[in-house]
Amino acid sequence: MSSFRKDPFGEAWVLMSPERGLQPSDFGSASHPPGTSPLVPGRERGLPGEIQALRASSSQANAPDWRARVLPMPGTPFSQRPFRESSAGLYVSGTASGYQELIVEHPDPAMTLEAMPREHMSDLLRLYRDRLAFLAERPGVRHVQLTRNVGRAAGALYDHPHAQVLALPVTNRWVEEEAASASAHHREHGRCLFCDVVSAETASRERVVTSNASFVAIAPWASKTPFETWILPREHQSAFSSLASNRLEALGDILQTVLHAFGVALDHPPYNMILHTRPTPSDATYHWHIEMLPRLTRQAGFDWGSGYYVNPTPPEDAARFLREAAALAEVAS
Repeated sequence: MSSFRKDPFGEAWVLMSPERGLQPSDFGSASHPPGTSPLVPGRERGLPGEIQALRASSSQANAPDWRARVLPMPGTPFSQRPFRESSAGLYVSGTASGYQELIVEHPDPAMTLEAMPREHMSDLLRLYRDRLAFLAERPGVRHVQLTRNVGRAAGALYDHPHAQVLALPVTNRWVEEEAASASAHHREHGRCLFCDVVSAETASRERVVTSNASFVAIAPWASKTPFETWILPREHQSAFSSLASNRLEALGDILQTVLHAFGVALDHPPYNMILHTRPTPSDATYHWHIEMLPRLTRQAGFDWGSGYYVNPTPPEDAARFLREAAALAEVAS
């Protein structure tokens, strides 16, 4: 059975899932020939029953006339058993409790996030928000996340546009590291670290990729990978679940602008989209954000051995290239 194991040398938890085994997505995406996506309308019987869907009010659950749908993740290693933590000497483990959902984002398997109509994009972001808010209220949940993996090098499970939502009883190493830095900054200065970064970046604009009235996209100062881009709300919010409905269109616009820029500047690279958020809006020091990571390089021995990321593209250059690409994409559209 799957279980969590706590790293005795740090704050990370590792999921041990021996029954899962190695799958095609461990070596890249599980590519399906054209017309054979298992997620298209008409193939609902081969999948778990839907949890929620965007469909007409007259439509039946699991019928093929949906616009987007939420399913239990096929083959998930997580169960809804109560989380139990145990220790054996130096080592701590816990039951593989949690929730994992698959969001099928569009009926068309060839659709991309950047090409979705604006109304559909807003509805999809609302679906993301509402699923995260619902799962955050489940007993024992300490971490929620949303991820999109696009392309073979990004480890996509399907070629069909999709996202995954996860809610777990253990914390996330990366979010906790950010939160610790943000908390220390708040204690020293009385302000949100993320808000200060937004203010500094919008003032200098050297690393700003694009922005609108509600959001700013930047190439972070210490970008881990080439063309890494963060999207942050200008207004302080610790949880994505608190995002107002009248901000969904602006978020969709800036997401699509960044992805269009990736397409022009980087020839539609594989990428990961990762939402960092608190489960509930109760943290005055944390600030949710979306990290967009084009997969252009691989970590080598130096990276693994030193713990450093090696980035051959300074964020100032990346931001300039992406700004120019965004302008070209806007002209082309």
